[in-house]
Amino acid sequence: MSTLIVTGSPREGMYSDRMGEMYRKITDGKLYHLRDYKIGPCHACDYCKEINIGECIQRDDMAPLYKDIRECDTIAIFSPVYWWQVSAQAKLFIDRLYALQKEDMEGKKLVVVVNGEEKDGDKEYQVLNSAFLMMADYLKMDLRFLGLGTDGEESWKDKEKWVEEFLQSTLN
Repeated sequence: MSTLIVTGSPREGMYSDRMGEMYRKITDGKLYHLRDYKIGPCHACDYCKEINIGECIQRDDMAPLYKDIRECDTIAIFSPVYWWQVSAQAKLFIDRLYALQKEDMEGKKLVVVVNGEEKDGDKEYQVLNSAFLMMADYLKMDLRFLGLGTDGEESWKDKEKWVEEFLQSTLN
C-alpha cells in the first residue's frame, strides 16, 4: 500500500507535522509539508474537465503531486483547525483535487486528522468530520477521521500514544 501524506500547518514542528511524521514512519509513505509548496487556488476554469482531462492548467507545485495522488492507495491529510476549517494550505490542496477525475480517487482511503485547542469531540471537529464524510461519499473513498484537542504540550504528551494507535488502526 502506498500512502501520500500532507501536513497543512504553516508552522514547522507543530502537532500536524508531528502526526504526519508519525504516520510516515508507520506507513513508509511520502510526506509533503504543504507550507513548502507554492499551490495556487483553483480558478474554476474547467480546463481540467473540458480541455485537458485530469490536468490543471496551473503549473505550480501541485502539478507533480497529481502523479503521487493517482498512484497512492491512501491520502492522509493532517491540519490544524482555523475558524472551523482546515488551514489555508490544506484547503488549497483539497480544492486542487478538483482537477482529478472521480475515478482517480475512488476506492482510496482518506485519513484526516485535524487538531485544535478545543476539546476532543467539540463541534469544530464535528463540522469537519461531516464535510469530509460528504467528500468521501461523493468520491467513493473510505474515510478515517480524528478530531483532536491539542491545547499544549501536556495535552499532547497524554494523547501521543492514543494518536499512534488511531493511525495504526487506519492500516486495516
